[in-house]
Amino acid sequence: MLVKLLLLPPSGPLLVGLLGALLGCWHRRLSANLLLTGVISGYLFSIPVTAGLLSRSLQTEPPLDEYFLPLSQLGAIVVLGGGVYEDAPEYGDGPTVHERTLGRVRYAARLARRTGLPVLATGGRLEGKYPAEAELMKTILEQEFGIGPVLTETESRNTWENAVYSAAILRRRHIDTILLVTNAVHQPRAMMAFAVQGLKVIPAPTLFFDDRPDLLDPESWLPSVRAIAEIRYDCYEWLGRWWYAVQYSTRFWSLSDTQP
Repeated sequence: MLVKLLLLPPSGPLLVGLLGALLGCWHRRLSANLLLTGVISGYLFSIPVTAGLLSRSLQTEPPLDEYFLPLSQLGAIVVLGGGVYEDAPEYGDGPTVHERTLGRVRYAARLARRTGLPVLATGGRLEGKYPAEAELMKTILEQEFGIGPVLTETESRNTWENAVYSAAILRRRHIDTILLVTNAVHQPRAMMAFAVQGLKVIPAPTLFFDDRPDLLDPESWLPSVRAIAEIRYDCYEWLGRWWYAVQYSTRFWSLSDTQP
């Protein structure tokens, strides 16, 4: 968690610039270089142009064509949790799902209505304090979208564990082909994690970012809060890919050339 906070923008560029300022009394040239690097990287990591380029490198799966699904082969829709929003007093004493999770849940509900497939929600408990994320997703799907009954996987803490524990549940039900619902930029890494578990995955990406900013539009070159948030999420996803390359080695990347 600390490494993520230090590396990802906007913290990374700000810390580089701060380090340059602190070194000003001891090493002026290094201080100036660090300050310049911090300012330039801070700007680049806050504009829509950079956000679009990063998102384009990650959003490699196109939107699902719902009218050409191999329904006879599909066994379930798996929707991945995307975070919990703790400060939600309007929903009672506990939390609710993050807006990213809600977007995934909404698309899973749409697919469930169109296909009649069962839904498996996957996501574990936040520090043991609240219901598992999958349980929150199940409640929303059943009570607000009228989809159910919804299966849940409540032990996972990350995408890899989403795949491991969900695959075990699916195997017990003799399901080997799934629709996988998650953010478009997260889809390729999630697909590989599930494919390593022996599942055939049909991607169902949602919550696409705008990956084709207008380079002639001045606003594309002006810093914005939205661009900063998108860049942070994109960088987190690239960091996740690199971490999987180290942590899971050939099990992860051996499938990179075989996915549709």
